[in-house]
Amino acid sequence: MKNAFLFVLSKEYRTLPLAELEAVLSVETDFDLWEAKENLAIYETSRSGSKFLSTLAERLVLTNSIHRFVGSCYLEDLEEFLETLPHFEMPFRVRVHLYEGKERTEMLEREVGGLISGVIRRWGKEPRIDLENPRTSIEFFITGNEVYCGFKIADIEKKQFEMRRPMRKPFVKPVSLEPRIARVMVNLTRTKKGRILDPFCGTGGILVEAGLMGMRVFGVDADREMVEGCRRNLEFFGIEGEIREGDARELERLFSRNFFDCIVTAPPYGRLSSTRGSGIEELYNESIESMERVLKPGCFLVIAAPTDINIKTKMKLIEIHRQRVNRSLERNITVYQKVKGG
Repeated sequence: MKNAFLFVLSKEYRTLPLAELEAVLSVETDFDLWEAKENLAIYETSRSGSKFLSTLAERLVLTNSIHRFVGSCYLEDLEEFLETLPHFEMPFRVRVHLYEGKERTEMLEREVGGLISGVIRRWGKEPRIDLENPRTSIEFFITGNEVYCGFKIADIEKKQFEMRRPMRKPFVKPVSLEPRIARVMVNLTRTKKGRILDPFCGTGGILVEAGLMGMRVFGVDADREMVEGCRRNLEFFGIEGEIREGDARELERLFSRNFFDCIVTAPPYGRLSSTRGSGIEELYNESIESMERVLKPGCFLVIAAPTDINIKTKMKLIEIHRQRVNRSLERNITVYQKVKGG
């Protein structure tokens, strides 16, 4: 593997950004982590083409930008490092991102831009700069005494999620899941295509994100109003799905064993949600037993649950990520894998 990329991750969550990135990479390419520091992650990958990179940009949520990694150095060695820059298309611009210190980035950008212009002249070319529409954006990330350099490939589009916020959908309830988290949970399944189930589908937030990613979506809910509302929301976004009224504890009555390529869900909790006469922890665990039966061996379940819920399952625990929902509620987003042969 000879392709190295620098990913700038969101600082919004402590562990989710890197986990999401590695989950998406795992279905697209072989990869090795070179270094992770602050909100930067550098990976070597076996793929590097435009289709691969556009897929990453389309799927990732908690990554802010993708860069072709050029190299790193200590701050005192920056001028020497700039002499080793590979040739790039012009016009260019320089962007400096500081993690510490009080220097003005504009001053540093002008200084570094001037040094790079000198390098270009030594190549026998005339430097051309365009701050608004450059062919090459050379980005420097300075943390402490270390500098990381990359040529920007893509910024991750965030506006699409604003357009799918719960209040913008035709059917909404207070328990609706925020679309960015729904997409992250789908990404954590390490699934590119295939059948996905949300057995507590509610308003369909998870299924909307999965459907827009090209997956075949299936939903179950015990509340007929939710079933109809979920169908409305899927139709609003042009997504075909199979949504059924039913009990998440008895999924094998609706689907055959080993039917789904992944399961993603955020079961009801708190006073806002009905558990149909079952204690909430009992509801979770009985439902997870049923989910395991309809999930294919080797595939993944991603579930969001309050931190005080004690989940019991034979499936393999892959990872747990804690997320604060509001002042009074924290939840774990947990990934399980069904053991092959199960």
